[in-house]
Amino acid sequence: TTNNPPNQHPTLQLLCQAWISTISTMEANPHALDSAQDPNEVFEIMEPPPANFDIYSSTPISTASFTTRDVCHKQGLWHCSVHIWIVDTASSSILLQKRSMKKDTFPGRWDISSAGHVEKGKSILETAQCELAEELGITANAGELQYAFTIPAEQTPLGGCNAFEHVYFLHGNSETKMSLGMEEVSGVSWVSASKLLAALQNGDDNYAPRTKQYCEAMGSFLKKMLSGID
Repeated sequence: TTNNPPNQHPTLQLLCQAWISTISTMEANPHALDSAQDPNEVFEIMEPPPANFDIYSSTPISTASFTTRDVCHKQGLWHCSVHIWIVDTASSSILLQKRSMKKDTFPGRWDISSAGHVEKGKSILETAQCELAEELGITANAGELQYAFTIPAEQTPLGGCNAFEHVYFLHGNSETKMSLGMEEVSGVSWVSASKLLAALQNGDDNYAPRTKQYCEAMGSFLKKMLSGID
């Protein structure tokens, strides 16, 4: 497809052009899913986050119960997800994916490089590796994924879901080979880290929303990563 994103801001026009160019040169993804989401996939339900939840050291607490994605989202139940931001430190840019219009949350918006919910029986890292393969055709070793923080994000009122978002970063660049899972992702593009953070902080609705706490933690981690600080 060559549909343009809404609100033709110059930055978005460039994103769209890069997105179309990238798709045209990609091979088929053998790991891609055959649907944008499965309403019957099963999630572990977590206790709501306490007021003193520490994004760097606290761990979500399980209720020891499980339910389907559909029920979980409709009832605003807390569960876990994983986010992976792919960063090119040489150009201070980040890979974004454009969510498929078939997605049930924030369709058509620019979003995290790769992300997904943690299904019953899978670990956080296994989920991260599966999502990278399914959405982008990227194979990553667990040791390559840099854990940053876990944010409890209450986004059901915004059209999303209530999830503990486990956030990782991965090194990459424009030479990184990708093949999209087109049911979930309609395009990708690199954008400067500063422009992305500004858009998220300003609540630009061309992008899937992130909480203020998320933006602050992401900005802090990126500053260290782009400066070469471990």
